[in-house]
Amino acid sequence: MKETFRAVMSMYDSYNGTGMQMALFFACLVYLLVQKKEKEKRYLFAGYTLLFFILCFCPVTAKLIMECIGGEVYWRMFWLLPAAAGTGYTAARVLMQAEGKAKRYLLLTVMLAVIVLTGTNVYNGTIFHRKQNWYKLPQDTVDICNIIEQDAAEHGITRKKLVTVNDLITTVRQYDAGILMPYGNEVIKGNRAETENASQIFRIMSGDTKNWEALLWYLSMEACNYFAYPADEATTDLLVSQGLSKVGSNASYSVFRNDTDKEAYDGEWLITQYGDKDGVQLMFYTMQDSKGHLIVVDGGWVTDADYVRQVIKALGGRVDAWIVTHPHRDHAGAFTEIYKNPGKIKIDKVYAVDMALPQLCLERAPWDETEVYEEWLKLTIPQLTYVHRGDTFTVEGLAFEVFNAYDDYVGRLSNDLLNDGSMMFKVTAKKESMLFCADVGDDMSDYLLETYGDALQADYIQMGHHGNGGLKSGFYKSIGAKAAFFDAPDWLMNGRDKRFSTMKNTYLMTQEGAAVYSFSTTPNQIILK
Repeated sequence: MKETFRAVMSMYDSYNGTGMQMALFFACLVYLLVQKKEKEKRYLFAGYTLLFFILCFCPVTAKLIMECIGGEVYWRMFWLLPAAAGTGYTAARVLMQAEGKAKRYLLLTVMLAVIVLTGTNVYNGTIFHRKQNWYKLPQDTVDICNIIEQDAAEHGITRKKLVTVNDLITTVRQYDAGILMPYGNEVIKGNRAETENASQIFRIMSGDTKNWEALLWYLSMEACNYFAYPADEATTDLLVSQGLSKVGSNASYSVFRNDTDKEAYDGEWLITQYGDKDGVQLMFYTMQDSKGHLIVVDGGWVTDADYVRQVIKALGGRVDAWIVTHPHRDHAGAFTEIYKNPGKIKIDKVYAVDMALPQLCLERAPWDETEVYEEWLKLTIPQLTYVHRGDTFTVEGLAFEVFNAYDDYVGRLSNDLLNDGSMMFKVTAKKESMLFCADVGDDMSDYLLETYGDALQADYIQMGHHGNGGLKSGFYKSIGAKAAFFDAPDWLMNGRDKRFSTMKNTYLMTQEGAAVYSFSTTPNQIILK
């Protein structure tokens, strides 16, 4: 009820504006109440207004009304207030009671001055604009649509689907219904797009910074063959270098044609890192290809299960392979929860590490926790495959190579069995690769470098143990990655506590020329070519 009342008050504050016009209306109501000859008008104006405020501000009735008309438009209820009628009627009564023309004209002048001084001019540039064309639409909309129609005619394109800035979405469809769009004004208002690809396009287009590589992926997945964006030489050069063709421009916008279809991405994978910048550390990645195949890595805590479900369902509901790097609660919690009750989610394969028993893990590292691990051991997973160091496997053409997984050698090098026994693996697409270090730490660094050497090198790296602690600097330097993924929220990335080495590792990877991604900008995405 408190939330409902706060929502009503917030809407009233917005309607009230400076408060001067409502103050004038209330002053008029007081005047009518004290006038003996205005008994009927008291009931009409003062009584109605009192009844309105009781119904409108009472949390019970307000909630009922919101359920009927929708909470997002409840502010329209204030249109029912007789503010203009009450103020106008009172002004007319005051003028009629004044004696003499001079007095009436003086009162009228004062009233008009009060209205002007306490009101807001509605004829301003934020509401009304000088028309730019006969259609009374932004000229940018007209220009963009004409450029697209001309280019489509020249190249025999009959199906035109455009992505542009949100401000032009409604007017493009008004001007040219022959140009399709992946989403409309309803998505801007908060409703979900028809497809996940369209939702992701809207997310990127609504952000302050753009992941152009991911955007172009989604354009092709959604079969959007035109793109219009504010004209900027650097952005234009970047988009052309990414494969778009510039087909025209006006003073404000450049228009591009996208000739890349989804088949061109065959064998490439979109890798997405998820996380909460203000929350806790966790590890959750998805890998998806242009054919709809999906691979999930870990998933985070038990409390992340509902979110992971939503992501998987949005991406088709079928997991071709789920990789669980190790049974710590911030890695395997969501999986154990989902696997108990998968619902409509289908999981074809599960890959995990045959970890030391919980008793041994706690014996070697008494500070550790095995709650989720014990839940994992209770599961019966017929599609489970345990992997060991040196194993290789493929999932829909994506190659996996396992460099680390719990075995006796881990126990000889470390007491931190759950972390140092986690699965370190490399995924390789057509030309590029990414190394996932899971929670493997310092004690394993030298061994892994000596054992595998250059085979560890990759284009991208997921930092060991969320970038805090983890592997030695020499290990990270040897990888040669052009981007590093830290599975860490802001408090851990920027923590100045000497126990945290995240800032040190961030500086190290930056010095090595790698882009740094963390939860502050998730979802972070790269295309593994």
